[in-house]
Amino acid sequence: MPRIKYLATLWLSFFALCCSGLAQAETTVRASVDRNQVALEETLNLTLSADSILFSGEPDVSELSNDFHILNRQQSSRTNIVNGKISSSRQWDYTLAPKREGDLTIPAISMGNKQTKAISIRVTPSNSARRQNTDNRQVWLEADITPRRGYVQQMLEYSVKLYSSVNFLDATLDPLEVDNALVESLGESRYRQRIDGRSFQVIERRYAVFPQRSGTLEIPALTLQARVESYRPSLLDPGRLLVRRSPPMEIDIQSPPADFDGALWLPAGNVEIFEEWSSDPEQLQVGESITRRVDIRAEGLMAAQLPALPRYDLAGAKLYPDQPVLQNNKDEQILVGLRSESTAMIANEAGRYTLPEIKLAWWNTRTNRAELAVLPARELVVSPAPGASGDDAIEKTAASQAAPSATPLSGPATTAGTALTPYRIIIALLICTNLLCLWALLRRRDRTEPPLRDAEKKSDQHEKAAYQRLKKACKQRDARAARAALQDWASHQQDGYRSLAELVAHEPAFATHVDNINAELYRAAEPCVDYAALLQTAATYRKQQAESPAKPALAPLYKSL
Repeated sequence: MPRIKYLATLWLSFFALCCSGLAQAETTVRASVDRNQVALEETLNLTLSADSILFSGEPDVSELSNDFHILNRQQSSRTNIVNGKISSSRQWDYTLAPKREGDLTIPAISMGNKQTKAISIRVTPSNSARRQNTDNRQVWLEADITPRRGYVQQMLEYSVKLYSSVNFLDATLDPLEVDNALVESLGESRYRQRIDGRSFQVIERRYAVFPQRSGTLEIPALTLQARVESYRPSLLDPGRLLVRRSPPMEIDIQSPPADFDGALWLPAGNVEIFEEWSSDPEQLQVGESITRRVDIRAEGLMAAQLPALPRYDLAGAKLYPDQPVLQNNKDEQILVGLRSESTAMIANEAGRYTLPEIKLAWWNTRTNRAELAVLPARELVVSPAPGASGDDAIEKTAASQAAPSATPLSGPATTAGTALTPYRIIIALLICTNLLCLWALLRRRDRTEPPLRDAEKKSDQHEKAAYQRLKKACKQRDARAARAALQDWASHQQDGYRSLAELVAHEPAFATHVDNINAELYRAAEPCVDYAALLQTAATYRKQQAESPAKPALAPLYKSL
């Protein structure tokens, strides 16, 4: 029994599909409009129908948007039985608003494997001018653009204002799109305004327009599609449909003046160049990293229009430029382009470094003349790393103290005779004094050896912990963490390197690794750090330090005396 039901269901489904295909094959589709002539601000209704409810195709109305705005769309189906005869149909209704004047065409519309016939529509000029002379205006659009004459790539400020004295149920306004120009939105504002004693709600949208070609620039009309409350509103009333348009405009765009000799055409209201430093550039020392950021700020230009800064090299210092940062800001209703370029600098030698002057030619659209933005040259004075001269002085002092002591100790030993002359008495006293001092130092060493050993153990623990962090950073291929861990590990070595520059100066094997890490961090370059080689270099250095004799314990005692 279940098998019979399954076969019956399958047969009925097959029969329904056959009937559907037959119905679609015999279905007639058609298109019609309620009128063939409309004013520019009026609408018309397009009806598409298929004379079978089994018709499954959907109309393809994508080509309608070339000449018309589709304001509304609805779909319905209908079945009639008259004298036992059944008829059915499906219907699609569209509310259309023409985009321009003239003779327009509703193209042939595909519905499944069928097509409707094309329909001609005549669009007459708008009668909005006559309406605006009456006192019954409720909704209208106004537009303006400044200046009315400009240069290629100069910012033109376009504004469109919507005035309304009625409440909108819903409304949409076309975005501004201009051929041969870049458009950037500057925002929207809402306020109220009294006109002839009546209060109107005003919605204002502003745009920055950048022409890309000389000649006539055409600003198209923008279309407002809105539903407002009817004269007798009710819960079931969908409201009145309104279509309004802003006036189109034409702007004369000129080529750059012949007397402008800048490398890049920059028409702007104002252009300035600034610099900022990550720390005080007057206190720069060898091995320290400092970052200089140079900003180009231009009123009336987008950041993408601003040029890159010229590159330069400094002998005795390494430079790591970062990727530029581009920002478009709105400052007091003006578009301001900002280009920021940062460069990290590490001086390897003490001395004076001169950063070159930066000049940028631009065209002042307010005064209509060429000007020059300048960032003056800057001289940096880099002082030696702290402690370098002090260590040299200590070594020289120790050498000078050791040299004279050898002369009196060796001179009397070669003197003949054993008589107790005054010189021999003095020498004997000196020897006794030295023996007493040596005995006192040995006792002090015995007393302080355990704390020193504890300090060495702690230092070893810190070194091992820093080395483990370095291994972890290298395993994760994290350049920033590897740089920090390497600097921390270097500070816990026997020589106590205070910076990576000092480590590289004493251990050249690390130079390539430090340069690659800085390049990856400050140049935003492709990953170039060989982390395995860095770990191998660190491991080799640790092995050498373990095999070399430890520094004598007298070093801290000497400094404490």
